[in-house]
Amino acid sequence: MRSLSPRLASVLQWVITILMPYVLTIGSLYVFMTPQFIRWQYAQPNFPPAQLFTPEARAYNAIQTVRYTRGEISEQALRELGVYNDREIKHLIDVYNVSAPLFTLHLLALGVVGVALYVLVRGRGTAQYAARGLFYGGIWTFIFIGAIGLFSLLAFDQFFIAFHRVFFAGDTWLFNYTDSLIQFYPVEFWMTAAYGIALFVLLGAILMTALGGWLMRRAA
Repeated sequence: MRSLSPRLASVLQWVITILMPYVLTIGSLYVFMTPQFIRWQYAQPNFPPAQLFTPEARAYNAIQTVRYTRGEISEQALRELGVYNDREIKHLIDVYNVSAPLFTLHLLALGVVGVALYVLVRGRGTAQYAARGLFYGGIWTFIFIGAIGLFSLLAFDQFFIAFHRVFFAGDTWLFNYTDSLIQFYPVEFWMTAAYGIALFVLLGAILMTALGGWLMRRAA
């Protein structure tokens, strides 16, 4: 492959660095927005039981709901579950409308990072730019997610409220204890998910930083 100009190589390096937090964070949702994670949560001995649903009905409806937010079943199928009121349905539609673009943009960002890495690694004398992109991307992700994780650890309620106010209008995300969404996903569910996502992303950041540092030493 022909050599790249230092300016173009530097731009590709910073593209990798800037997109890395998004790639790792949204990538973690493929692990935690899954039926397997729901089943694991429900199997924990200290996880609060549902008051209005049997364990089987709770698991089935919770899993179908997650499948809807991932675009695997239709809105009509969600309504036909017969467990949600109009307010809950509206919120779940909002969740889908937020998550669908995030997943689409994630695939785009992942492709851009992959192309940038390929071009830099294949270019003459530009492999060190790819290494620095991974290294600084890992550090930037570690700082970004570390700050959010620390905030959620010290003040989870405030973090939970702030998160929903960013993505959802008004108080459409507030529900009664007897509502199905609270029965399926109590606060303990969200706390474990938030901490799990933070840990997953931090491990990814450490891996990218270590890999970038190793490649930088090799390039040197």
